[in-house]
Amino acid sequence: MRIGYRSAGMFGLTLSAASVAVALLVSGVARAAPDPDTSPRIIGGTDAEPGQYPFMASLQSLHRGDSDRDRHRCGATLISPSWVLTAAHCVDGMLPPQLAVLVGHTLGTTPRRRTSNIKAIHVHPAYDAEDLINDVALIQLKRPVNGVETAEPMLGRDSAWLRLGRAFTVIGWGVTEFPGDARPTVLQTVQTPFVPFKTCREAYPGLQAGSVICAGTEGIDSCQGDSGGPLLVKRKTGWTVLGTVSWGEGCALPDLPGVYARLSQGYVRDFIQTTWTRD
Repeated sequence: MRIGYRSAGMFGLTLSAASVAVALLVSGVARAAPDPDTSPRIIGGTDAEPGQYPFMASLQSLHRGDSDRDRHRCGATLISPSWVLTAAHCVDGMLPPQLAVLVGHTLGTTPRRRTSNIKAIHVHPAYDAEDLINDVALIQLKRPVNGVETAEPMLGRDSAWLRLGRAFTVIGWGVTEFPGDARPTVLQTVQTPFVPFKTCREAYPGLQAGSVICAGTEGIDSCQGDSGGPLLVKRKTGWTVLGTVSWGEGCALPDLPGVYARLSQGYVRDFIQTTWTRD
């Protein structure tokens, strides 16, 4: 089985059946092993409105390309002024000087220089790069991004949201067609339907119960370049992140949903709570 990372730079890799880099450059308000080179986007989505998701960040590989679009590696979520949530496979093996985060930007094609604004990268200590277990990471920024709405990670019970008929919001700058390598400059957004775990495990027999959330249907999915971005629900208190884009077989194919690391899973929740300093 061909399982794909959903980070920019991993498109087309062949991994084992269960398989499946971050620099955050924060500037203004506004799926990845080391050295990935594929940048997919949301399938079946539309352009987000300016400022609709102010907490959304682009993780940039500073060694690749001259423009923000070319350097885009993964998505990420600003969860507090100094902390960003992403997928472990996006930053595993990377060092802060290699990466940066853009918050509140379109990804322009005009050449411009960027430098790292990352203080530290924290990959989940039990992250399994082969099976993409515990596929989450936290990035601490050198300087806080003040005045920007953040999203809240779901660290409590999420079962009320995991029901048939539920649709989640997924956003990103990944490829918009599969197969293909068309990359957007404007953030894409789509409503993707929840897929029960039993159904998802029929597609991916190696899944561990409780560790992931599955979502997507034919023509609607996240894809390469969307890795690390948020699986969102809107609550009265604001946007909440239930999971991070992790992997899937192809993108938006029949009966092959996208797989998201589940933040409420015990080991993931504990990692976030013990690493993240709310500021």
